[in-house]
Amino acid sequence: NNDRGYNPSRSAPPRGGARGGGGRSSNNDDYSASVASSAPIDPNMPDWWNAKKKAERRQREEERRINVREENERTKMGYNNAPRGGGDGGRGNARVVAVNNGAGDDRYSRKAGAEGVGARQVSDFDDTKDKNSALRKKMFMDGGAGGGAGGDDRLRKIATADEELEGRSLMDLVDRGTLMVGLCLILIVVIAVTIPVALISEDEPYVAPAVPDPPSASPTMARQQVYWDIFDRVQRIAGGPDVLGDPNTAQNRALNWIVFEDGMELGPGKDHLHQRFVLMVIYFISGPWTPVEGRLEWGSPVHECEWEGITCKDVEELEAELEGKISELLESGREDGVKIDVPQRIINRLELRQRLVSGEVPGEFSLLYYLQHLDLENNQLVGALPSPLYKLFNLQTLFLEQNQLTNIDAVGEYRYLEHLSVSKNAFQGPLPESFKQLKYLKTLYLHTNAFTGQVFDILKDFKKLELLDLAFNKFEGTLPAELGEMSNLTSVFLGHNEFRGTIPAEIGRCPNLKEFQIDASHKIGGPIPTEFGKLANLEFLKLDTCAFNGTLPPELAECQKLYFLDVNSNDLGGRIPTEFGKLGNMRTLGLANNDFIGGIPAELSQMAQLEKAYFQNTDLDGVMPQEICNLRDRGN
Repeated sequence: NNDRGYNPSRSAPPRGGARGGGGRSSNNDDYSASVASSAPIDPNMPDWWNAKKKAERRQREEERRINVREENERTKMGYNNAPRGGGDGGRGNARVVAVNNGAGDDRYSRKAGAEGVGARQVSDFDDTKDKNSALRKKMFMDGGAGGGAGGDDRLRKIATADEELEGRSLMDLVDRGTLMVGLCLILIVVIAVTIPVALISEDEPYVAPAVPDPPSASPTMARQQVYWDIFDRVQRIAGGPDVLGDPNTAQNRALNWIVFEDGMELGPGKDHLHQRFVLMVIYFISGPWTPVEGRLEWGSPVHECEWEGITCKDVEELEAELEGKISELLESGREDGVKIDVPQRIINRLELRQRLVSGEVPGEFSLLYYLQHLDLENNQLVGALPSPLYKLFNLQTLFLEQNQLTNIDAVGEYRYLEHLSVSKNAFQGPLPESFKQLKYLKTLYLHTNAFTGQVFDILKDFKKLELLDLAFNKFEGTLPAELGEMSNLTSVFLGHNEFRGTIPAEIGRCPNLKEFQIDASHKIGGPIPTEFGKLANLEFLKLDTCAFNGTLPPELAECQKLYFLDVNSNDLGGRIPTEFGKLGNMRTLGLANNDFIGGIPAELSQMAQLEKAYFQNTDLDGVMPQEICNLRDRGN
């Protein structure tokens, strides 16, 4: 305001009059007429007379405006066509317009110009004059052609035009058609941009959230203090302060994650701090892992018991399940004396199957010494199981199938182990002697390795075994009579090894046996034990590609649940027992590549569920009984 000559003593312009500006002086006839047009012509006359006069007045006003608008157009055309740079005489006769912004004064004051450009009238508000308007008027004064009279006429027209335009809105100045076209163009552009963006957004695939950034280099002072408190709490289970403080260790990364990145923002007094820390150490050693869609991944800002693959139990529930053993376990800690703070919710099952956990098995698993079930099947683990892992003496289930492990020599440390699977690894040589300590084993999967030696010298006393899978190895020796003492056996798979001798008759003392398979073992032979007929629960018997001889024992017909019998590619002879017709659940019958003689018994048509039967490459003769052919009409 100071720069523009503001005078605070002067009152603000009054509101009123025509649109858009301050009041004009009373000596302006046009302005007075426009204001008076709204008042009655003569209060003493009737309303219809006043209405008529007002209409006539509005018509005259409209005609005047039209005349002014046309004059403005002619003035613009004349100015555009006029030559620039008049002589001194013309400039001397030009008149100067002084613009005054004050309310109530004459809007325009015209005075005779002096020599040259002429004197300019100055008022209190001259400094607030619009510079662009002054420059435009000066151009008219200096550029007029034909002397001072022409310039004076143009200035009058400019002043008149300015009066006419004063206070008019954009709608009055812009052609309505042009305005509508512009608005339509703007609308078209908005639609053209919005629709493709919406379509792209709908088709855009889901993008997984980005991996969180590493912790800030300048953590808050509050979390910095928590850092050292947590450091003191976890260093005893992390290998000491040197390991925990080394930025290259998984322990240090887990510590920083707990303090600065974990959404739960645990304090040093939380009961599950140790448990959460150990899990993240394991993750940083062997991760990152393949995420599971729709599941809470490790590191999610929830309790670790909610993470994918983790199952927990309350301490009281686990205590009741283990019949008091848990108290002793939690008080003593790991066998080397290392003990973590036990939380209320204890992890008892950890399943990381097919997560592509890589490298050696982290020894930190042993810090979860109360763990009961560990499943690391189908990953990329290599090497030997680390010694600390054997401290999980409470472990009941250990699945390590389909990795590249090479050594499980100390597996006997899992003295409470009930289920063990190390199939499809890279184990070689004899079975470790420590296996003898696994007296509680119920299921044992060793298939598809390169184990050798006399396996039953170690396993013959495993009285609790229910499932035994030794297939696809290089085991030697004979099948011991002690098999009959494994009365809990339900499934036995011994094929593709180098066993020799015969199947012991004691096999008939396994009343729960449902599946028995020994195939592709050319050194196993002799007669098929008739004792198989005593196994009322037998469902699956596969003895193909061995060296069995003699005849098919008719006693097999007593196995009423038998649905699969395969004795293909042996040295069996004689006739097919007619008693087999009683095997009503039989679906697959393989007798091919043997020395059977005689005809095919029509009694086989009583196998109402039969789907496949193989008789090729035998000495059978005659024709296929029509009764058997009719099985095809039943949709078998």
